[in-house]
Amino acid sequence: MTTSLQEYITIVSENQITWYMEQNKTHEEESKYYFSEDYERHLNYLIETWVSTIKDEFNNVTDFNDISKLFDDGYYWPEFNSEWLDDIFEHNILDTNVCLK
Repeated sequence: MTTSLQEYITIVSENQITWYMEQNKTHEEESKYYFSEDYERHLNYLIETWVSTIKDEFNNVTDFNDISKLFDDGYYWPEFNSEWLDDIFEHNILDTNVCLK
């Protein structure tokens, strides 16, 4: 069974959020989080950030489908950047109360 690059990114991002929540939140906080709109917003941020980072690695000259083919063929394996979780949970960059100047 092959997994497309987009599926891989989604699965790993979901798992990273799960592991972060399990390590840093109580069971009650974790349960509330998954039913909040924050979960989807955070997941989308991780996916979009990772896709953008991958495109940047290829200087935006290679189509994402071509990059996915490299992944499918085993020639490319992108790594998740745990700093993205810090951005969300520690630096609160997606918090609606954060004001960018």
